[in-house]
Amino acid sequence: MATLVSPGVSVTIIDESQYVPAVTGTVASLIVATAQDKTQGGSTTATAAGTTAANAGKTYLIGSQRELSNTYGNPTFYQSAGGSAIHGYEINEYGLMAAYSLLGVSNRCYITRADIDLGELASSAGRPTGAPANSTIWLDTGTDTRWGIFEWSKSAGTFTNKIPTVITSTTDLSGSIPKTSIGAIGDYAIVATNVSNPVYYKNRSNAWILVGSASWQIAWPTIAGTTASPTLVNGNTITINGTTVTLSGTTVSALATSINSRSVTGVTAAAVDNKIELYATSLSTSDGSTVDGKIILANASGTILTVTGLVAGTYASPLLQQSAHYTVPEWKTTDTTPRPNGSIWVKTTASNLGGLFDISVYSTSSAAFASKTTSLYENDQTANKNLDATGGLDIEAATYYVQFDVTEDDTATYKIFKRYAKGSLDVTGTATTATLTAGNTFTISASAANSTALSTATTVTLSGTTLTTLASDINAANVASVSAAIVTSGAIVISHGLGGVIVLKETAGTPLTTAGITTAITTGQVRAGNSSDLILSNWIAPTYTASSTAPTSDPTDLRYWYHGGYEADIMIHNGTLWAGYQLVSSDARGYNLGNTDPDGVIFSATAPTVQSDTSALVTGDLWIDTSDLENYPKLYRYQVVSSENKWVLIDLTDQTTEDGILFADARYMGDTTTDVVTGTTATTASLLQSNTVDIDKPDPALYPRGMLLFNTRRSSYNVKKFRSNYFSRTNFADTTLYGTLPTEKDAWVSTSGNKNDGSPYMGRKAVRKVVSGAMKSACDTSTELREDSRDFNLIAAPGYPELIANMVSLNNDRLNTAFVIGDSPLRLAATSTEVQNWAANSAVATDNGDDGLVTSDTYLGVFYPSGTTTDLSGNSIVVPSTHAVLRMFSRSDDQSYPWFAAAGTRRGTVDNVSSIGYINASTGEFTVDNTRESLRDTLYTNRVNPIAFFHGAGILGYGNKTRATTPSALDRINVARLVAYLRKQLKSIALAFVFEPNDKITRDELKEIIEQSMNDLVAKRGLYDFLVVCDESNNTPTRIDRNELYVDIAIEPMKAAEFIYIPVRLKNTGEIASGNVASANAI
Repeated sequence: MATLVSPGVSVTIIDESQYVPAVTGTVASLIVATAQDKTQGGSTTATAAGTTAANAGKTYLIGSQRELSNTYGNPTFYQSAGGSAIHGYEINEYGLMAAYSLLGVSNRCYITRADIDLGELASSAGRPTGAPANSTIWLDTGTDTRWGIFEWSKSAGTFTNKIPTVITSTTDLSGSIPKTSIGAIGDYAIVATNVSNPVYYKNRSNAWILVGSASWQIAWPTIAGTTASPTLVNGNTITINGTTVTLSGTTVSALATSINSRSVTGVTAAAVDNKIELYATSLSTSDGSTVDGKIILANASGTILTVTGLVAGTYASPLLQQSAHYTVPEWKTTDTTPRPNGSIWVKTTASNLGGLFDISVYSTSSAAFASKTTSLYENDQTANKNLDATGGLDIEAATYYVQFDVTEDDTATYKIFKRYAKGSLDVTGTATTATLTAGNTFTISASAANSTALSTATTVTLSGTTLTTLASDINAANVASVSAAIVTSGAIVISHGLGGVIVLKETAGTPLTTAGITTAITTGQVRAGNSSDLILSNWIAPTYTASSTAPTSDPTDLRYWYHGGYEADIMIHNGTLWAGYQLVSSDARGYNLGNTDPDGVIFSATAPTVQSDTSALVTGDLWIDTSDLENYPKLYRYQVVSSENKWVLIDLTDQTTEDGILFADARYMGDTTTDVVTGTTATTASLLQSNTVDIDKPDPALYPRGMLLFNTRRSSYNVKKFRSNYFSRTNFADTTLYGTLPTEKDAWVSTSGNKNDGSPYMGRKAVRKVVSGAMKSACDTSTELREDSRDFNLIAAPGYPELIANMVSLNNDRLNTAFVIGDSPLRLAATSTEVQNWAANSAVATDNGDDGLVTSDTYLGVFYPSGTTTDLSGNSIVVPSTHAVLRMFSRSDDQSYPWFAAAGTRRGTVDNVSSIGYINASTGEFTVDNTRESLRDTLYTNRVNPIAFFHGAGILGYGNKTRATTPSALDRINVARLVAYLRKQLKSIALAFVFEPNDKITRDELKEIIEQSMNDLVAKRGLYDFLVVCDESNNTPTRIDRNELYVDIAIEPMKAAEFIYIPVRLKNTGEIASGNVASANAI
């Protein structure tokens, strides 16, 4: 109390109102796994924050089902293509579903999501890829893009739409043109690896030629004779374009030779199928001097034309016309200039199957490609006119168009252009200082608004030697809309005020090059035109991907891939190295493996009787039994046993003898150079003849000749990770062991691993191993789960008994202030033998899981079996036992207290499953089993709590045992939860007395509060009796001197009545009334 110096009043408040604080109700902490980046429940776009990679491992306190859906999305349970639920699927979101059910009766639940994306673990035979970069441009070369190519038939007078083969890989090219192995004669092809997308035609010589070129023009005859093998008269003559041709010989071949020897401009001839054909290019001159692409054919002497079936007249060469759908070529025989077969019309507008390019741009925000409206135009200025009548100023950035006849030489080409920016054209040179030469010249042409033409070229003559004088000279030229200026850096900027096109051409010296106006400008606004022109434009040639499938990127580093399907690459030790299976002519058993099945391993649900090509089986053939996928790969070898050929099961746990097998990564491709993401995957059949292995293969020196190597990297039915730059010196630093690293540095690395006996985790077990591993890591490494501020008293990982030991360890770290609820396997059959073997760990498993129950702990309860319920879409699903037990515990605690057994008809009602049972491991179907009494006996004897169906009562939790190893009060769940409650309660009470004086007043006060708490527990039927000692008897001077205060508490916990005996004795008449009744002996 403050000392008063002058008269007054000092008031001090002393708080002596300590009481036992109320305890938080039942709160569970769940460790779960989900897909990554899910959308919020009820939303189609917003990402659920709890499912992002950044928030993996973070613990959220969730207060409602709606908050759960917003944070983690709705629980996902998968279905088959036929709409049937996939029961027991390892990537079903069991934990999220259990949390959703629990929050129906509770308003608090902690959720910790493991750092794993279940979406990556969906089975896929194809390699996964990554999303493309934002703004990736894709030219879809599939059916959504039309090239508008129509071939003319002169005889029919009609056009035929031609669908070209689109080449998107340089491996299909010879130089820059398609390989001759591609396509048939008469086909068309687009080389989409060339940004000009040239169109090729395959001629009668099986050669690809550019449509519109001179070679293409002579691929089709301008005129052809109709008579085969005629007899001609030597010395007869004809005239072609005014040139007289004298026949030297009597055959069609001689006539062709005679024509070609006259070197008529643009005209050639050939004998084809013993008929004469004449060809004209666009350079032919029908009058002998004017280029018009025509042939005037006339007879001079004799009957050459009549005999060969030629007709005198004027004929035009094949033509490529590129124009809109409404400008139909006039090529009929009744038109002024008929054209021969093979002439091409490229429709540059979309109507009537005309040109239509599907160009799409990827957006990371929508995670999708969006199509862009794209039209075909002849050049930039034409595009400007059609898209913006004011000259181009208002064309939005990222607008696209496709230019046809890119090089303006009447060949079939298409080039994509993208608008660089909206507004004026401003091109900044790369030179900030330059010494120019006065008198040098160049010309300027520019586009105008609403016009496809460029202005007449204006010559600019340099009046000085600086960039400033160059700008002045350009402005003095007074070309409409064109101006120049000097920016702060000193560079020159040439502009078109309407956003149009400027064409420059140096005519004397290199003033533009010196000023830095070159194609090296990184914006792409300057490109080379024809005849040394420089085109300045806001239309730039973008980088894009041409393919029939959407572009992707490499997967992110460490991305998972559950490699589905049936493939197996099995090698064999040849005494020196791991060899391709069929490259060993005599293995350790003397078998010639070169004669084994041509496809390698035979996959069959029954024992094969022949090889895959129906050839007879040979010793050394391999078979995997697909009828038993739970034990995949069940591998057999066809071999001699007691003079008889039989299928012999290979021991997957034998990694030491010649009859054994090793499971490890060895190779993915048949080489070390092919890209493991985009390259063509080597078939397992081709690998039979390959000894190629990766540098991380198992060391063959450590294994015997004859041992098999099951290459898990290339084989399927397991889980792999993508490792970017895996084969690098960072990972393979020893240059003695790894002298040369492979060209391809990326790799798929198996991650599901092997069991302790050397056999592999395969199929669903491989997925489960990876998921449970990530969940264990989340449980073991979370500091948030170990903070006192996270106040929970139940711990569970629904669907994953593999986490039992980890959850027990977490609870130990939290000083056993919570209770762990563990699952039994979903596929544990409801037979006493199966249950006994699992609960007693007959398989001597080293961890909890499908093979056995390993962990025993006082604060752990395990339950059986699983059940069925419906997901949020109303589909029937199978859920683990903890799904039911969590809600059952919460409801029981709401009705009573944690020290009341959550079991039986009063507090053990299960209301969130409709049936109980197990998943049949062979069929995958759910088998209903109500947990009969004999099975309950087996479960209880093995300290596993049954969930059972009782007629008239429904589904009940019917067990109260912990996994305590020795009989005591703590072998019951209600007592264990009472003790966990007391730990927390007593710590909370005593915390207020830390640093208080260690005297009788403090001890009595502490004792009083603890006794209040104990009395409360007695009143609430948690204790029979208790004793609290806190005085000089247990707080000796020695302890006081050590600053210690002891409170000794003895409790007699309430026991649940689990075994009720009711003996009924029959008495003679009158004995009960006379009081001659003795009670049953108490034991």
